[in-house]
Amino acid sequence: MSAAKYDLIISEGAGLSLSLVYKDNAGTAIDISAKTPRIRITDNVYDETTDTFNGTLTTDGTDGAFTITVSSADIEALGFRDGRFIIDLVEGATSIQLVYGKLKVKELKY
Repeated sequence: MSAAKYDLIISEGAGLSLSLVYKDNAGTAIDISAKTPRIRITDNVYDETTDTFNGTLTTDGTDGAFTITVSSADIEALGFRDGRFIIDLVEGATSIQLVYGKLKVKELKY
């Protein structure tokens, strides 16, 4: 199964909380109990620095459910407004890419 493309827009001063369920093409949940969900965020400018935040399994993982959370302080600490992200599941040296896309921190205008 190929990864889904999805762009994220986060308001300045806000965090990110994204709940997902990993399913196969037939819609059946996939057991992810042995995997660690994570989001990797990189600046759009060529940069070898990638900020990585681990997610949590919503239940015991057998139902494929997990949540990715990045605090507002962590978003602010990225130091850029336009970047890219990858959400994947990791087990040892193996990674399954689930979602990727652009990440934008939208400046609030008062």
